[in-house]
Amino acid sequence: MLTQEGTRYIREFVAPRVAPVLSLYLDVNPANQGNQGKAYVLRARDALEAAGVPPEVSKKVLGALEHDAPQARSRVIFAASGWIETYDLQVDLPLVQGVEARWGEPYLTPIFYVLDEYERVGVVFLDSQKWRMFEVFLGEIEELPGAFRAVPTQDWNRLTQDGAGRRYSQGAVHRAAANTDRFERRLEVWTQRFYKQMVGILEQTLSKRDIQRLVLVGQKAEVLVFHELLPRRLRERVLATLPSLPTPLTQAGEVLRLVQGVLEPLERERENRLLDELAERGVAGRDQTLELLQQGGLHLLVAPWNPLGRVYRAPDGWVGGSKEGAVAHGAGHIEEVDLKQVLPELAASYGTRLEFVRGPAEERLHQTFGGLVGLPRW
Repeated sequence: MLTQEGTRYIREFVAPRVAPVLSLYLDVNPANQGNQGKAYVLRARDALEAAGVPPEVSKKVLGALEHDAPQARSRVIFAASGWIETYDLQVDLPLVQGVEARWGEPYLTPIFYVLDEYERVGVVFLDSQKWRMFEVFLGEIEELPGAFRAVPTQDWNRLTQDGAGRRYSQGAVHRAAANTDRFERRLEVWTQRFYKQMVGILEQTLSKRDIQRLVLVGQKAEVLVFHELLPRRLRERVLATLPSLPTPLTQAGEVLRLVQGVLEPLERERENRLLDELAERGVAGRDQTLELLQQGGLHLLVAPWNPLGRVYRAPDGWVGGSKEGAVAHGAGHIEEVDLKQVLPELAASYGTRLEFVRGPAEERLHQTFGGLVGLPRW
């Protein structure tokens, strides 16, 4: 999994590397017919040659691809004469014909795309014997074994016993009604106190791991109680509540399959709802949206997963759809660049949240909104 530390390393250490650096993005998904027989190695070789990568760097990178068959959907490589960094991702990247290679300044746009597109999702597996927590990110899952470690064993035991104690066997001695009511009230108070303790632990974990979304898995009644006890700021992060898997010893891969079945459809629904909102309140069209963005006027910029077309960048950094507009921003070299190359950098420069949409929402963004749409700050 690409951890927070790995992400931070890319932003803080790979990004500032002194040029020239190779940035290679490659579709290596074994499920794709076009990758049979390591065809991705041939694509990489052609791309490295076209990018003008020095032979010694190309040899090192191609050798790594030949001898280390990726068990992933995408591979990202940064390299120069004395070093190489490799990242395997279980997600697709926005690539044309399955490969992109650049030699020069570090080219981070595709990886920034996936970092902006995918949120870290926490999965809380509620079980009366032991709660477990997982983190899902970029198509991978990691169990966080220490998430609820601070909870004393006797509390887990009591939760288990109390859960069983709610049901009385036929041969049990019946309590008087008043005593039963007091028992149930004490049980309810303790259970709520226990759950609130778990809420506090959960909130600390979310903050530490920078987890933005939640999925709750467990018995319906238990999940419902915990969900209702969450403070509003956490309840709003819950994407779904799912029925428990057969055993608390469930493997992480089973949890991933369960969660992935709901995450992507929910994300596509959310993207379409966002476009509905922007249809009423947003600014649409590539040139108009870029102009308002560079005036500092956008709170949110929504772009397609594969932005189309090229734009012009003026010497002062201004970006627009026409060369004439770029010239108006000062004399000097006017650079023509891919739109997708400059979007992450522009959004970061003006403190604008950048979001990408895929599938039906991406098609709708091109057809109805002119390829870009933004939500004004005012």
